[in-house]
Amino acid sequence: MTFLAGKIALVTGASRGIGAGTARVLARYGADVGVNYVRSRELADSVCEQIRALGRRAIAVQADVGNSQDVRRMVAEVEQVLGPISILVNNAGHNPLHNMDMSEEEWDEVLGLNLKSYFLCSQAVLPGMVQRKEGRIINITSISGQRGGLSCDVDYSASKAGIMGFTRSLARWAAPRGVLVNAIAPGYIANEHFYQNVSPERIAWLISTIPLGRLGTCEEVGEVVAVLAGPAGTYMVGEVITMNGGVHMD
Repeated sequence: MTFLAGKIALVTGASRGIGAGTARVLARYGADVGVNYVRSRELADSVCEQIRALGRRAIAVQADVGNSQDVRRMVAEVEQVLGPISILVNNAGHNPLHNMDMSEEEWDEVLGLNLKSYFLCSQAVLPGMVQRKEGRIINITSISGQRGGLSCDVDYSASKAGIMGFTRSLARWAAPRGVLVNAIAPGYIANEHFYQNVSPERIAWLISTIPLGRLGTCEEVGEVVAVLAGPAGTYMVGEVITMNGGVHMD
């Protein structure tokens, strides 16, 4: 199926994890993809190669999405090479697993990447989307924003809860202008960061709490992004879609 044929997507934080999985899924459904990264050029290039192998166009774009100048340059570069952006996936983020002894600078860093970047990227693509009266913005939040983190990571949880409020408020403004804004709140997803920062014993315990009995995959998140970006998402506005295998039910 190529229900996203002719669409141009920009996925932030797409060199690995959920961002990379989402970029591949969108390409599989026909979209050309801008793959944002901040440091991992080699990984971003690999994702682009995988997208091109699917017959779609791709460009790797370096940008610190917490910096407004970088964001504007990134959007301009993607649109110059691929065309007007019709799908923005705000995904870039980090959970350094801070406790309450974190510094003010550490708090600001997490909120800047995880929340401020969503504002900056949305602000950069919205004028074109509004002018064309067509666009989708999909924000990746987290189960931690819904119920709080299990490891005291208050900075991460606060940023992810903020994304949900941002999504709903922006959706009310954007929908009359032809732009649909929604969010996805994944639970425990199997990715590099998860395995690097969580012990095997804790992973086993976490899986035991999930009714489905397994971790989610990055591609499964991408599939839900594709639903919101495609024809099935035309009446979805301001939703936060929970996908966590049943471990938390709103």
